[in-house]
Amino acid sequence: METAIIERPVSADEGMEESNIVMLDVGLIDPNPANPRRDVGDVSELADSIRAQGIRQNLLVTPTPQGRYLLVIGHRRLAAAKLAGLSRVPAVVADLSEREQRELMLVENSQRADLTVIEEADGYQGLLDLGVGVDEAAQRTGRSTALVRRRLKIAAIGENARSKAGTAQLSIDDWETIADFDRHPDLQERLAEAAGGKNWNMAVKHARQERTWREWLDTARAELERMGIDAADEQPNTDNWYDSPKGLRRTTMLTTGDIAKAIDAWRDSHDGATPVVGVRAEGASWARGIALYETVDEEAETAAREAREARWREEREREERETAPAKEFARASRDLRIAFVTHLMELKSQPKGIGKAVALLSARFALDTLTEGFDQWNSHAEDVWEQITGIGTAGDDADDAKPEDEAEDPLRESVTAMIAGDPQRAAFGLLYALAEERVSWETWRDAATIAEHAAPLYEALETLGYRTSDTEAEALNGSLVPIDDDDNGEDTGIGQDSEPDDDGASQADDASGEPDDAE
Repeated sequence: METAIIERPVSADEGMEESNIVMLDVGLIDPNPANPRRDVGDVSELADSIRAQGIRQNLLVTPTPQGRYLLVIGHRRLAAAKLAGLSRVPAVVADLSEREQRELMLVENSQRADLTVIEEADGYQGLLDLGVGVDEAAQRTGRSTALVRRRLKIAAIGENARSKAGTAQLSIDDWETIADFDRHPDLQERLAEAAGGKNWNMAVKHARQERTWREWLDTARAELERMGIDAADEQPNTDNWYDSPKGLRRTTMLTTGDIAKAIDAWRDSHDGATPVVGVRAEGASWARGIALYETVDEEAETAAREAREARWREEREREERETAPAKEFARASRDLRIAFVTHLMELKSQPKGIGKAVALLSARFALDTLTEGFDQWNSHAEDVWEQITGIGTAGDDADDAKPEDEAEDPLRESVTAMIAGDPQRAAFGLLYALAEERVSWETWRDAATIAEHAAPLYEALETLGYRTSDTEAEALNGSLVPIDDDDNGEDTGIGQDSEPDDDGASQADDASGEPDDAE
């Protein structure tokens, strides 16, 4: 078949002054290994077009010492030409450096919508590997410096994490989120595995929490070293919990804040003594932290006190251990639900399915009113309303000046204002705030309260498009409900001598530790 050849314009600044057009045997042209596009995709339609009209644009190749040609531009056209049965193709032959080849291929492919984020990122990294600076790479490819830097950050994602993503077509935002964890390859792999699925948001939340913990732990270790305090690494027991070393009593567990201030506070309360410090870096997230111990005077401990406090501490830590998963899950799942509803409340158009969601929530509260009654509002629900609407419920200075009998209710004002503008959205927001108030960490530890409060809330949210993660689905199915058995479990958190972990001391909060109450 005769082929229609239209010469591709070649500019002098591309380094092709000596270029010429020739008909080359397809068997002499090799694909370029540095081509950003890893897969040319389906070329059957292009092959049909070539059969009918010939190749409408020349290929660009550069000669190699072996008497062959390395393809620079036209990988899809070459593949389609082979599929169409052509033995020769028109090509512009130009002597190009490896740097020029990469620049041309990156510019050419960047104009195509099907070039993946990773392929583009690797293309920029290839230029840097050849000594091209970020600013020059941006200038040569017509992109902003900021965009090039963002792509280079994505290019640094390791192969293990990339492979975990499989065939999922991730967005630029997804890849950039994964790239943010460049100091934690294991977290990148977890995120890549969850990307594109319903567990993505929960995985990002957990990864950020884990990163915050690791960064705090690194800072705390460095501060302890600066203070000249040796911190012993502890290992969890078979229950994924920790036992206090023999002869020591744990008085404080630190998980956040300034550790130097916490040590100083401990010394003030212990007559200037220095605590024994243990690092609990492994195991379940709710069991980790930096423990401060005091030495136990075993001779002064009476048998009665030892037995009484050991039983008390064992019961307290058992409850802490059993409730920690539910508390952690309640925080994470509540944040996801509120973020989803906040987005709905900000939409300009009416959210799809809001009518059904209002009906579901209304029916549930109507049933509760008839059967058991409920508090119509409290401070927790007010907080949820403020989060999802951005409308504060606290009064202002002007209200303070009004007589008490004339002062207006700021909550009623905010709700009334929304009802006037969008009554259906206001009704949904109110019902959601009331429903959300009923879901706490205790909810997830009882099958009856899950069915009464959590399940109806998720049913309503799912009608609006909320994607329930596997972790949430498992909790709805009772994964956090305690299993009754006769096993009293191992003695955890006390020394081998059965000394109590604390002597009336609780975990520190704010600047020195994490509160016991996770809700």
